[in-house]
Amino acid sequence: MYLSQGEKGDVGDPGPRGPYGLPGAAGTPGMDGLPGLKGDKGNMGERGEKGFRGFKGEKGEPGQPGLDGLDAPCQLGPDGLPMPGCWQK
Repeated sequence: MYLSQGEKGDVGDPGPRGPYGLPGAAGTPGMDGLPGLKGDKGNMGERGEKGFRGFKGEKGEPGQPGLDGLDAPCQLGPDGLPMPGCWQK
């Protein structure tokens, strides 16, 4: 059976699959994703080295005046020491 120029024939069987092509160029980076959940608290680290000594502070205010001559609970003798036996009352 011969076909004239305007007529088409029956569809043939599909052929074998061809080889894969070369990979394309890299695309543009996408948008950043949402932040994730907060993680668990980590373990405590090791203690650091001891730091340098700090600077000397400012001088404080003067204290209140002491009592007049009553720094010893016993009477003082002629040598300036407390009288013997005064603490054995």
